[in-house]
Amino acid sequence: MDWEERENFTEYVDNVYREQLITRGRRSAQSWFWSQFMRSLPGLVIKSIGGNLIMLKNYWKIAFRCFKRRKIYSFINITGLAIGIAAAVLILLWVHDERSYDRFHANADRIFRATQEFHYDDYHLEQVNTPAILAPTILETCPEVEMVTRVRSFLDDYIVIADGNKFNESGLGIADDVFFKLFSFPLIEGNPDRVLSEPQAAALSRRAAEKYFGSSAAVGRTLTIFEKDYLVTGIFENMPDNSHFHLDVICSFASFEQYQKPQWGMNSFKTYMLLREGSSIPALQSKLDEIVKNHMFHSEDEYRATLAKGNYTKFPLQPLTEIHLESHLLWEFEVNGNDTYVQFFTIIAVFIIIIAVVNYTNLSTARSAGRAREVGIRKTIGSTRPSLVRQFLVESILTSLAALALALIFIHILMPAFRQLVGKPWLHFPDSQNPAALLGLGALALAIGIIAGLYPAFFLSSFKPSAVLSGKFSQGLRNSVLRNGLVVFQFSLSIVLLVGTLVVQKQMAFVQSQNLGFDREQVVAIETFGELGQKLSTLKESLLHNPSVVAVSASSSIPGTSFTNIGLKLEGTTGYRGTNFYIVDADFLETMKLEMVEGRFFSEEFPTDGQALILNESEARALGGGDLLNKRIEGWVGGDENHWFPIIGIVKDFHYESFHEPIKPLAMVMLHGTCPWSESIVSVRVQTDKARETIAHIRKSWEEVMPGTPFEFSFLDTIYDDQYRNEERTSRVFTIFTFFALFVACLGLMGLASFAAERRTKEIGIRKVLGASAPGIVLMMSREFTRWVLLANLIAWPIAYYTMHRWLQSFAYRSGIGLWVFVLSGLMALFIAMATVGFQAVRAASSDPVVSLRYE
Repeated sequence: MDWEERENFTEYVDNVYREQLITRGRRSAQSWFWSQFMRSLPGLVIKSIGGNLIMLKNYWKIAFRCFKRRKIYSFINITGLAIGIAAAVLILLWVHDERSYDRFHANADRIFRATQEFHYDDYHLEQVNTPAILAPTILETCPEVEMVTRVRSFLDDYIVIADGNKFNESGLGIADDVFFKLFSFPLIEGNPDRVLSEPQAAALSRRAAEKYFGSSAAVGRTLTIFEKDYLVTGIFENMPDNSHFHLDVICSFASFEQYQKPQWGMNSFKTYMLLREGSSIPALQSKLDEIVKNHMFHSEDEYRATLAKGNYTKFPLQPLTEIHLESHLLWEFEVNGNDTYVQFFTIIAVFIIIIAVVNYTNLSTARSAGRAREVGIRKTIGSTRPSLVRQFLVESILTSLAALALALIFIHILMPAFRQLVGKPWLHFPDSQNPAALLGLGALALAIGIIAGLYPAFFLSSFKPSAVLSGKFSQGLRNSVLRNGLVVFQFSLSIVLLVGTLVVQKQMAFVQSQNLGFDREQVVAIETFGELGQKLSTLKESLLHNPSVVAVSASSSIPGTSFTNIGLKLEGTTGYRGTNFYIVDADFLETMKLEMVEGRFFSEEFPTDGQALILNESEARALGGGDLLNKRIEGWVGGDENHWFPIIGIVKDFHYESFHEPIKPLAMVMLHGTCPWSESIVSVRVQTDKARETIAHIRKSWEEVMPGTPFEFSFLDTIYDDQYRNEERTSRVFTIFTFFALFVACLGLMGLASFAAERRTKEIGIRKVLGASAPGIVLMMSREFTRWVLLANLIAWPIAYYTMHRWLQSFAYRSGIGLWVFVLSGLMALFIAMATVGFQAVRAASSDPVVSLRYE
């Protein structure tokens, strides 16, 4: 039933009601009317539904005929939308996963982590590690806190012995007895109140239990860790992929006496707390400041004097759900995500969808001349504007649904490569078990169809039959401001992405080319699993028998890996300040090729060097500079008490962290065997010409000295470059999805160029007859689009500069953007646009003018 019929029906009902009102009176007329209406209502409803279904069927039939008649434009529209939807969905899958971290915990909104922040003169440090004593102190002094757990993960790999077999374990940790009550990691076996309550108790993940014992039924079995036996008291489900930490073996805190001493200067644990309902965060933060004043300073006068100098120590709080994307502090469990990247890629997804929608709108309005006569004829025979709007919207929605079907095929094909690209093998496309996501995709396709078709529908349905059929209608919006504006808009978005890609790649090249202050090439790093001990000298001697081995050293850390922070106090000053430090042997300088600024490095010839310190330039400046040699520093480096260490040398600054961080103060102490993790890594510098044979010799020496212990090694340059894993992935993702955006934009441009060539077919034929050359015709047709791409550059460049300037601020050392990036991106966009338009222009210019003059 169309609009005219509905209006006639209303008029008929109104007339009948008036007649009954005259003959029966108001009440009788109303009663008669409603009885008649209710009796006929089912028939009216069925008739209305049937009429709408028939009307919808006719809309579909007309739409399919249009698709069939305009195959090229239908292909461009459907393919462009499909690529846009597929690319956007892939990106949004990654975005959703990044934003889902740690939200699976039942009380995620009430769990907070205490971090630690130091400021001492020009030295500033923010870290996640806190003193072990902080947790019980919080419980005693902060009524806002319901429970607290301390968690430590061992960043180095360790050996776990089960049933006589040795296993390399990287997910080893320590936690309090309330760990499984505070966090929602389900226990398969064991009581959450007792799993970690006793000394020498350990809980295993399902994965670890099956690896060690061949079954998850492992409660009551025994493990050997740190040369001690641990009883398996619980089995928990593998920690979800979207957890900001992953542990497979958790030892009870009660098993480690050394951590139970009230030492405020030893920062080894992450402190998590569950707040009571309705707790005040500012009030809790104020109490944490009181803990600093009462426990980390000898007197209130010392505390006030420290604050007066602008120095402080704090325990800032972090919400659990913000850790993955917003926390990038020292000693995180794992490399966290980056909220800036999540925002960037969300914008990219939106950009690609917008570009695809703009393509549809552009092509639909550009093809208006081709459909003007159709609209005129249909209006002449009785079609109304609302019915035409519905018709064009149905065409748009069908195009979007067809694009969604094609997009699902693209997603299925691309998903394995995308998982590898973003480093998330657990990502998957929503299936039938997630109907909400599938409905969301359907709603997305419907929304895209409506948004993309809304303007063309109202625009096409507005044509006046008299103007169209009399030939007075303008041919296809030759100078359409809208169409040209949309071309500018979509290429502006594409150029922003192109600039971003070039800037990210430029920064990565800058990082790779900089002098790091040490030589990272041809150094083999071997994991010791904390088991080397007194066998170090034997291993060194065996390795150095090979002339291709240049130098060998052992250390607690190497550049690119984690390190430790201790409290140090220069003689004659008050208050300890946190300082990063390495434990190294006498050969570390030669192996890493560091440079001395003054003094000397450690030497086996001086037995007292085991109680001496070497500083980097940054630490020397933090201590006030001047003549620091032979001055003493007090601090704890293993053992039971603090020691005084004389300063014997200052080494030139080197980048032991990534370029995201400025070079921080560092102290080095000589390896002396009091710390179990002091020789965590053995570094072997080898000659470049016989690397493979040398690796074989290193493996043989290891197996002779450490039989049964796995031989695992990496190259130092690989370890160091792993710090830029997020940036490298960002660069690859930027590049690939920029290509998608440009491809979709070029599809639309190709459609517009094809339409322009078709519209000017007769004109081109006349020009060729009059002597115009093919290159001249190509130039004429290309000029129209070239100016809009050039304008898009002027719009895109300021936006791209602002965005990428913000991104570069995350690096302490950065390359800058450079004018050439904008020029190159503009030339690339122009070349791609010209190649797309030129292809259609060449086809038009090479056509037979006789055929062209007969067109239409």
